[in-house]
Amino acid sequence: MPLLSKSKERRQSPFIPIREAIAPSLGAGSFTNISLKRNSAIDLQRVYEREGKRLTPLVKNDPVSFLHRFSDERDIEMAGFLASQFAYGRVQQVLRFLSEMFAFMAEGPYAFVREGDFSILAGQYYRFHKGPEIIRLFETLRTIVERFDRIGAMIEHYYEGDFRRALWAAGGELIKGDESLAFFFPRHAPASPVKRWSLYARWMVRHDEIDFGLWDFIDKSSLTIPLDANLFKIGRCLGWTDQKGQSWKAARQITEALKACCPEDPLKYDFFLCHVIGIGGGCTGRENDACREGCLLR
Repeated sequence: MPLLSKSKERRQSPFIPIREAIAPSLGAGSFTNISLKRNSAIDLQRVYEREGKRLTPLVKNDPVSFLHRFSDERDIEMAGFLASQFAYGRVQQVLRFLSEMFAFMAEGPYAFVREGDFSILAGQYYRFHKGPEIIRLFETLRTIVERFDRIGAMIEHYYEGDFRRALWAAGGELIKGDESLAFFFPRHAPASPVKRWSLYARWMVRHDEIDFGLWDFIDKSSLTIPLDANLFKIGRCLGWTDQKGQSWKAARQITEALKACCPEDPLKYDFFLCHVIGIGGGCTGRENDACREGCLLR
């Protein structure tokens, strides 16, 4: 499948007032109640360029590392689905479970889904997902492969410009009332940030040293930030969202803030913000003396 063409990125003015940049795209009054912690502009692009050399070594600490084990696009895509769908909870627990699960797939995850014996997964569990539910997920993945060959082909089949609606349409066809699958294939839920699918989309649509760019039917400018606790704390602290909880609206507000710095590829900052500012920087979501002195974005 061809990659998205790599258009030359337009460099923005290095300092961009966040409030002015995002308010028009979210509608009048969207940020009326936001208390911006910083009134000065954030030079996110320059910080990103300066600190970019730190990112590649951090891949080993992220679920995306499992995709980098494979060279076949079908394996990368299937590994991406599995890694993203179990990317909840403490990262070390996530990585440990994924290592155990991928150990069963000696011929690669695509071949395992297509022809493997799922009974060997009966003893697996991760948090509230036990063996029978994990096996049911793999049976559903086999159905997708038999019908569409690739998960990307399934999403493209339902995609009409709105990624969430494509997910809802595909989920409606796949789960048919099966509650064990609702966690992996979301129903129509406008408030949900669909964090794990947004993460998967980032890996599949963007292309750089971290992400793979296998899906050419979605433009990277239309992606939404995978809103985890780290990104939400950063967004709250920097005044990028006025929401009090992790929601689709919060995800969109933060994405629009990032678009102010890079309209054509706002999610290029996601890995950096999560690992360097959030996890590495210990962002708590509240401004304090320590972050005022040590935060790279201040």
